Amino acid sequence: MKNIFIFGILFCVHFLNAQSNQPFAPHMEAYVNGSLLNNLNPIDTGFVDVCSGDTVVFVATPDFSNSLENTGTGYSQDVNVNIDFEWTIDGVSFPNNDTIIFVVSLANGYLVNLNITDQNGENAELMSKVRTGMTPEFTGFYISNDSLCTGETAQIFGGASGFGDSFSFPDGGFANSSSQYVTGLTFLPDGSGAQYEAPITISGFPQGATITNAQELNQVCITMEHSYAGDLEIWLQCPNGTTVPLVNSYSPGAIPGGASGGGTHLGDPIDDNGGGGPGEGWEYCFSSVFNDIGPMTQNWGNTIPAPNFGEGSPSVDPSYIYAPESSFGDFFGCPFNGEWTIFVQDNLSIDDGYIFGWGIDFYSSTTGISNYQNTLDSAWWTPNTTIIDNLGDSSIIVAPENGNNSYTFNVMDDFGCIHDTTISVTFNAILASMNANPSDGCTPIVVTFDYSGSVGDSFYLDFGDGIYYYDTIPNVFSHFYSEDINATAILYVNNDNCSDTAYVTINTSSPITNYISDSAICGNPYNWNGDLIYDSGVYTQVNQGSNGCDSIVVLALTYVDESFDLGFIASQQLFTAPPFAVQFTNTTPNLSSYDFWWDFGDGTSIQSNNLNVFHEYTSNGSYTVSLYAADLIGSCSDTLIETDFIFTTGQSSINENVFTDYQIFPNPTTNFIVIQSEKVLNNKFNIYDQQGREVMKGKLTGKNTKLSIQKLFSGTYIVQVDGIYKPTVVLKH
Repeated sequence: MKNIFIFGILFCVHFLNAQSNQPFAPHMEAYVNGSLLNNLNPIDTGFVDVCSGDTVVFVATPDFSNSLENTGTGYSQDVNVNIDFEWTIDGVSFPNNDTIIFVVSLANGYLVNLNITDQNGENAELMSKVRTGMTPEFTGFYISNDSLCTGETAQIFGGASGFGDSFSFPDGGFANSSSQYVTGLTFLPDGSGAQYEAPITISGFPQGATITNAQELNQVCITMEHSYAGDLEIWLQCPNGTTVPLVNSYSPGAIPGGASGGGTHLGDPIDDNGGGGPGEGWEYCFSSVFNDIGPMTQNWGNTIPAPNFGEGSPSVDPSYIYAPESSFGDFFGCPFNGEWTIFVQDNLSIDDGYIFGWGIDFYSSTTGISNYQNTLDSAWWTPNTTIIDNLGDSSIIVAPENGNNSYTFNVMDDFGCIHDTTISVTFNAILASMNANPSDGCTPIVVTFDYSGSVGDSFYLDFGDGIYYYDTIPNVFSHFYSEDINATAILYVNNDNCSDTAYVTINTSSPITNYISDSAICGNPYNWNGDLIYDSGVYTQVNQGSNGCDSIVVLALTYVDESFDLGFIASQQLFTAPPFAVQFTNTTPNLSSYDFWWDFGDGTSIQSNNLNVFHEYTSNGSYTVSLYAADLIGSCSDTLIETDFIFTTGQSSINENVFTDYQIFPNPTTNFIVIQSEKVLNNKFNIYDQQGREVMKGKLTGKNTKLSIQKLFSGTYIVQVDGIYKPTVVLKH
């Protein structure tokens, strides 16, 4: 077939060898994931539908009906010896073998081309189309509540609304089986008015697609030989019966008119009244739009020698694309899909010939189905023990267990590919459990609340007497009641957005006699009834009462040393510019023994007993941070003040005049600095990087101290002498 403006050519055969060519029928099969079933549908002309990740084995199984192995004549056509197989998938070549393996990695359309060539140059081409199941769009997913508390359930709605945009095959479309080879030879024996036909079944076009102009049928090519052109009529018939004459060289005949070609030949024939077998077929092509010469009947003088017939008798030159006798536009309205047939009528009994094969090329804009789109066949939820009610394909009711619970929604498309998506639900286990011992008695009384069996992240106790207690772990806590009370103690337990509550009734009465001592000591032992007490605790003395309620003396003592050993650290002290956040960590021992107040030096203060507190500074400067502590009953206190503890390089509260006491040069520098002063310096120095990390320290001696900093990385550094910060030094290597 001629390659002028030809797109999507599927089949091309040239029979210009000295030995008679033996046409064959190409064929391929496809097996997916080890299946024994050939998945081409229809065979050789359709699609292979797979899922992403599938493995497809393509096998070439051409039918060599005219080979030496099948007929005993001609030459060998053996797939194991002398057949070349050229495979390409979307332009990527595979090794020369009758079998290839293709792993589908992406959801897309793929073109599989197979070109088969025998040892004599006989050629045939096939194309298959691999369609991969596309990932659907999971839309409409909704969960009534993705974070559940004890006793709650959630409804999950899901589904796939579609598969999105269709997938395209490369190069604007993929070619269908527009050119199929005619199986075997079509013999044209001598005859008078005898008709011979060679049909091709075309498929793969969109259903109902029809020809709208002559250009859509690009060209028709026939490989044949005939010893006398003066009696031939050749025409093409489309699936609805419409015909267009290609060659009309006889009158009268089946086609009106006709211009005889006389003794001009086609190909390099053999003519011995039907006994010599086929000669050498030449390929002749016809096109209404892309022809480069008029009809063959107007160009009988356009010949070349046929070397093996009649010692160079003239044969029609096959190097041109000839116009048909009438336009392919006559096929307007003909369907693409269906049986297309070449008819040949031999009108005189003085010759014979053969058709070796023929094919049709359609213009690329009309070839094949360039896009495809999957449909949804079924949907289901993956079984899960926490699904308490399945409302069909779209909705389930779940009662998840503690922690994160996942639920998977599955769909299967029309290719049999399964796709899924998962949604998570968090169940927050929470339980408020508390008992009090004793829950009633005479005041003063100490009641122990045990809420260690509770589950949650935070615990808040209301003792019912106006006093509250907050905790972050389940614990055992004692509370002192000094007055009569008939109230309910409440435990509030929280976990994210969930909460639970436990209640205990506390009922106390006053004793007949009552003496209460409640005190704390700062550095000295406590003398109670002759006993020196150095430990915190609750101390009682019970006096039997005549009315059944004992007189009790209770000392709730918190022993506090004079020094609390207050301390704190900061996540970072030195900053380049605001705003910046600092995490302060309270390093004071026995945190639970005190109440703490923080003063951040910028006019902001808070009360917090937490280990860590956070504060954001919004202005340049240096800030003095203070930590104040008092024992739990407020009798003793202590304060820690850290001057200029937090600071920025942009501004400092330190008097900049002190910088005149010494100078730093050179600045910028490459490997050293000199700290110079008019007086002898014996000061300590420290050097920090821009993240506040100490990178160097030492002691200055004399009026000039030279410091090597060549081991430091290039950058900006701050020099500190006895706590005073000098402007930055720039180091450049």
